[in-house]
Amino acid sequence: MNLTYLKSNLLIVLKSKKNQLLIVILILFSTFSLLIVENQKIGDGTKSWETYSESLQANSNYFDSEMLKKSTYKNTYDNLNKQAQELASLQNSQVFTDPVQYLNSYRNLLTTMQAGYTNHYAGANTLNVPSQFFISKELNRINYLIKHKIPIVMNNESSATYLIYVLSFLGTIIFFYISFISADSWIINLKHQSVLKNIPYFFKDEIIGKIGINFILVFSSVLLSIIGAYVFAGIKHNFVTLNYPVNFYFTHALTIPLWRYCLVFLAYISGLVIFVTSLSMFLNQITKNIYLTIFIEGSIYALLFLPKYILKWLVFLPSPYLDLTNLFNGDLASNLHLTNVNFLTGYLVLLIWSLILIYGFKYLGERKG
Repeated sequence: MNLTYLKSNLLIVLKSKKNQLLIVILILFSTFSLLIVENQKIGDGTKSWETYSESLQANSNYFDSEMLKKSTYKNTYDNLNKQAQELASLQNSQVFTDPVQYLNSYRNLLTTMQAGYTNHYAGANTLNVPSQFFISKELNRINYLIKHKIPIVMNNESSATYLIYVLSFLGTIIFFYISFISADSWIINLKHQSVLKNIPYFFKDEIIGKIGINFILVFSSVLLSIIGAYVFAGIKHNFVTLNYPVNFYFTHALTIPLWRYCLVFLAYISGLVIFVTSLSMFLNQITKNIYLTIFIEGSIYALLFLPKYILKWLVFLPSPYLDLTNLFNGDLASNLHLTNVNFLTGYLVLLIWSLILIYGFKYLGERKG
């Protein structure tokens, strides 16, 4: 690789006000969103449990004496009453900030919810009960806490739980962040021909250099965001071990420690940077317009919102794997009913499409040259 050419490109990218602004916004937002979490009480569960409690009460009232003569409806009615008892205990533990009682009550509530699916909650047609997949994930997390004797945190304000919240948010928007960073990857060359024209290069240098530069920008800014979020929440509230559990999906729902989740998150971003940079360079070569490039990339992401029965036929395209949060927590696999849709599948698909786009970029460049 021509290091002089790489340094010239890197200097141009680092001086870009657009890139500087994006990096600053990402780090500041990831760090200080804690203030929003505190103000809105995001993740404390109180409002969601109040809503579910109302749903339990409303559905219990549906059952009359005639319905309760049937064993199926009687089982559902008993299950709802048991859930109400466990929920009251859980809410009580929130009021008195009792993590041990909260942990036990939550596990009992989840177990009772799971048992209700044996007869498909017959008679409780409007009950807002969580899905079986969600319940199994939460039981895994609770059992992990109990097994490793880690106190449960009942909000998103500790260092570990706030970082999990930030990673969940970043996983959803990171594609757009990389897209904005890389959207002018090839256009830079068109705008700064006077700087680069006397420096010999090959398309291989161009491709590797652009990917490397974007990786440095994205990886460093995301890493600083992770560190900033963890440290700021820890200083303001309390530090919680990085062994705190996070729901994750491979071929089934499981639980991994937070530090390992961070490593997988950063590793997957490397594949995402390769794909998005390749896509941006290919689109730049065709459109020569940064805004059109961003629009097309946004349209590719928008395919995620297609109906499930259509999206399941697009698993060989990059679109389903651009939302890291739904991919990592298994919601994508659960919604599509495809057990093999996971982060490894996504990484492989992104790399394959990156190679296709790189070949297309090289072909167009050589033909124009």
